[in-house]
Amino acid sequence: MRMRALNPVVALGLVAFATVSAAAGPVRADPPSPASTAPPAAPSPPTAPPDPSVKRSTVALASAGVAVVGAGVATVFGVLALKNKRDYERGPTFSNTDDGNDDAAYADGGIALAVAAGITSLVLFLTSDPADAHPAGSTPPPRAGAASPANGFVLRF
Repeated sequence: MRMRALNPVVALGLVAFATVSAAAGPVRADPPSPASTAPPAAPSPPTAPPDPSVKRSTVALASAGVAVVGAGVATVFGVLALKNKRDYERGPTFSNTDDGNDDAAYADGGIALAVAAGITSLVLFLTSDPADAHPAGSTPPPRAGAASPANGFVLRF
């Protein structure tokens, strides 16, 4: 009885998700809502948001690393698939066909992983907050056209 292997695209996607999730750190839960019978609290002065423990640029670098690993996996398995194709043309066997198809599927999964992680890394780099580059004590100058409460909405990731 032959056991069925895990789909290579799913396996590589799970590895990428686990890597990016581990780099992002723990997820914080929102505080519980106050009871509906509690009197309204006086408005408090606005405070600065807490400094995140993991910066967006760090997650972007981790995603770029996953993209490089995916490209390496695609290259290695692509070369193996081409070798199996050459072996099949010299002497066609079921083993050559099966191994070649498996290697090609792993190469496709590596390409998909590299593209997905590369796009994720690019988006994270392009949308990173310039405040990450400044020391904690300094205030960066406001960006023109930035989304803020004064403009009507807040865009956060």
